[in-house]
Amino acid sequence: MHAHSHFAFAGWVSQALMVFLIAAVLRLKTEEGIPKKFQPILWFNLLSSYGMLISFSITGYAFFSISFSFLSVLASYWFAIILWKELKKTRLPLSIIVLIKASLIYLALSSLGTYALVFLKITHQLDPLKQLASVYFFLHFQYNGWFFFACLSLASYWIYDRTGKEIMFAGFAKVYAFTVLPAYFLSVLWWKGFPSWLYVLLLLTVTLQVILWTVLLLRFLKIKKQDSKLFLAKETTVIWVCVVLAVSVKLILQAISIIPSLSQLVYGFRPIVIAYLHLVLLVIISLFILGYAFQNQSLQLNRGIRFGIYGLLFGIFMNEFMLMIQGVAGLLRFPIYGTHEALGIAAVIMVISISLILANQAKSSCKEMPSSKTSF
Repeated sequence: MHAHSHFAFAGWVSQALMVFLIAAVLRLKTEEGIPKKFQPILWFNLLSSYGMLISFSITGYAFFSISFSFLSVLASYWFAIILWKELKKTRLPLSIIVLIKASLIYLALSSLGTYALVFLKITHQLDPLKQLASVYFFLHFQYNGWFFFACLSLASYWIYDRTGKEIMFAGFAKVYAFTVLPAYFLSVLWWKGFPSWLYVLLLLTVTLQVILWTVLLLRFLKIKKQDSKLFLAKETTVIWVCVVLAVSVKLILQAISIIPSLSQLVYGFRPIVIAYLHLVLLVIISLFILGYAFQNQSLQLNRGIRFGIYGLLFGIFMNEFMLMIQGVAGLLRFPIYGTHEALGIAAVIMVISISLILANQAKSSCKEMPSSKTSF
């Protein structure tokens, strides 16, 4: 489990976001290579990710896995510092710069949850609430901070790059970024003793996030209607519609979770927690990255890849549906058999679909002229 989650975070999502953020900040074209000063960071992050994949699989939380985990944190700091310096020289609009800076700040901030968890384990503090609070701190600022705002900045950059228009102004971006801080407490509402004013703050936070998200969608639709340059390929449209729906569902679930009794009940059922995490990581983040890669032609589209895309969407939907069934069955205390096997089938479908996309992409790349640079 730890090998899966750490590698997915660092080796897949963070690596992809780093590459695309570098390209956006430096205004690189798809055929251009990543500058040499960034390549050691990407290699360092990737190698530490594979180190975590192997060591966590073999030993769990132990010396080597913790060491590689710390190296990946150092890689994130290294990346954040270098890219922050590049932002001082970029000509991107201030709103996009704010979004990128917010993502980098939350990337660094999320590591505090890792340090807290390691400290608790080293000092043999076995309080499960403290450990959960540390884990959720890391997850929250990774998912809702680093991942989400990196994706939002890339979406804003894509719109600006094609139309010259901004989907939001800098003040809007700052307010949106700030809502991530109080939203952390939604993850730990099961902890007793929260003051009443905190519930009011959380209610305002979730309401504000819904309003901001709605405004963004309306703004996007307005720009798309006015500017024909904002063209979406069919597959990208399907993928990003899934992303938009998933973000909307996530915000609704967040609003519902503000009810303390419901929050305590939901966070007590593992399938519901995993379903929520997969909703964010698989549907919102991973699908956005794939859609972005297809849209800017970093990944090519052909018949085999299209088949792989729809297979992946089916596998993800099946995964979420089965987890939801398990969660509802747990809440009702009514066993439903075969869900574990169905989750296994969903995983196989996703692996086959991703492999199909990868194989066809490799085949397309072989047909292109070789380049001496590392492309993105």
